Amino acid sequence: MLRRIKGISTRKKGGRLYLIVIALLIVVGVMATMDIRSSHTETGHGLRKENFHSSYAPRISYVVVQNRPSPGWCRMLLSSILTNVSVLTLGVEGKYGHVRRWTWIYNYVWRGEARESDVIVIFDGGDTFFTETHLREDAMKYFLATTPSTPEKFNETEIIQGAMTPPMLFTAEVYCAMPQIDIMVKHPRNTPPGKCRRFYERAFEASTRTGTRAILRANESGRSYLNGGGVIARVWALREALEAFFRLKKQSFFWGCDQTMWAFVFLWSVTRPSNVKPKLFLRRGIMSLDYETRYFHYPYGKVIKRGAILHFAGSSNVWKETIPRYLSEMSWFKALKNSFTEREAYRRLLETTSVEIHSARGAFRYVKLGTVCPISNVSNPNWLSGELRK
Repeated sequence: MLRRIKGISTRKKGGRLYLIVIALLIVVGVMATMDIRSSHTETGHGLRKENFHSSYAPRISYVVVQNRPSPGWCRMLLSSILTNVSVLTLGVEGKYGHVRRWTWIYNYVWRGEARESDVIVIFDGGDTFFTETHLREDAMKYFLATTPSTPEKFNETEIIQGAMTPPMLFTAEVYCAMPQIDIMVKHPRNTPPGKCRRFYERAFEASTRTGTRAILRANESGRSYLNGGGVIARVWALREALEAFFRLKKQSFFWGCDQTMWAFVFLWSVTRPSNVKPKLFLRRGIMSLDYETRYFHYPYGKVIKRGAILHFAGSSNVWKETIPRYLSEMSWFKALKNSFTEREAYRRLLETTSVEIHSARGAFRYVKLGTVCPISNVSNPNWLSGELRK
């Protein structure tokens, strides 16, 4: 009888311990689930909370839109690899259009994991190449240090006074081009370049009257006009600007020139004409031009060692003598051309390097450089100096 009672008591104790263990496992499981949900909220797709890590260092992304590989694109990728830059390509296998590409860019900045304070550099991929590592690093440090990292830190007064840099800058060039200006503004009896210059001149006059020359002016260098082939922006500013861009897009079915559209958004946002719908304006000071050619350099005249990215817009035939001159100034090109040892080291690096490719539908993959750009070409200085298709 005593043995039976002891057996019952032992079973009761074992049952209690079993229930306690089960309860602890349930609690741990619930806590783990909560942690997973919390982690997904902070780091999942979409905009991540800016204050998740107070010491967060903004990331810089370099993006081009290219629907197929091309020799010019391969040269740009080579220059990025040899200057320690990762470039991702959007729109592969899609139907390219200057206006359509901004839909791919819009989708990328919204579906990715970019934070508001991150920086994105968007540029034409087929007629550009990177210059020197130190020029790019210095330019990015300056942009990070002088631009508002979030919408809350944006201060129109400080930007107009020149104490803060606008968080979105397009390439500044010497040629005035708004091929589709007639969609929104009528200029009878004038040539397209004349219409463009007159439109800008009126904007320059308005910016002088309103004290906004820090963000819109006739530049002493002549680089006074927006070029759509290069832009650097804080992610939050680009998102805000794209909303205005697509509102303007709805004003006509005939848009084909994104440069014309961005020029309208830029100039109207500064001058704020009464006959234009306010929904087409950005907050004044969000957008300006890279007047100092710190980030983008559209070559004009003599070789100038400035700008993180060189842009040779227009027909490649126009630049057949200029590009070799500029390439010969690049330290990475000199090493490739003049040193057998470095050329072989570069070749081995290129053979193992992968590049990031995004399809027009949004799927992405990494591919070896050699599968899209023949290594024998991109490691050949003579080929790089040639007239390459965009």
